[in-house]
Amino acid sequence: MMARAARAAATWCRQLLAGAGAAGLLLWSATAAAQSINVTPSSIPVPVQGVPYSVTFVGSNGVAPYQFLVSTGVLPVGLSLSASGALTGTPTTAAAYSFTITVSDFLGRELDLTGTGAVTSTLVITPPPALLVNIPYSGQIQVTGGTGPYTFAINSGTLPPGMSLSASGMLVGTPTAPGSYVLVIQVTDANGLSSVITLNINVTALATGIPVNEPWMLALAALGLGWLGRRQLRQRQQY
Repeated sequence: MMARAARAAATWCRQLLAGAGAAGLLLWSATAAAQSINVTPSSIPVPVQGVPYSVTFVGSNGVAPYQFLVSTGVLPVGLSLSASGALTGTPTTAAAYSFTITVSDFLGRELDLTGTGAVTSTLVITPPPALLVNIPYSGQIQVTGGTGPYTFAINSGTLPPGMSLSASGMLVGTPTAPGSYVLVIQVTDANGLSSVITLNINVTALATGIPVNEPWMLALAALGLGWLGRRQLRQRQQY
């Protein structure tokens, strides 16, 4: 009799604990479902054409595992997204893009990351024409790629004496010494895209006279004398 009562009491306790566990699980699930998941980084960095790209999105405040997929739109050409959240590749085309990455956790909660913009190209500058000693010069260094306006900063090297480079890329002044000058400059566009570029500036001295001792000048003089001699000979023959 007592043994039967003990078994009944044990069964009742197990049922009570099981019910409490199920209720606790339901309570935990309801609480978790009410929370919002987070993703880091929360925005999609702008890719650059020809530059290797790698961003890994990490989910938090939810229940792992997290799944990532492109739910709308198309990724830039050259990029791919793994199910674990790694967006990698090398963009091959500078073009506009629009896509949405949806991340979901184990409970099915979702969060969308939207990427809208354009793959930018690397910044390229056009060097100025050859400068002349003691001749004033003023010109804007031209940039292709990125989005203007651009800012310029000299990282290393020296400008020709008498010249200056403004933050907006204006090269102005009067060079006073011939030579080839090499600068390393950093160009940054309006969106923060930055490139470190080597700029060559050549300064040429003005010719001060005719180099009569050069071989080509001697040959030209010989041709001229020969032509004059033949002309005088024809004139004598006519008379």
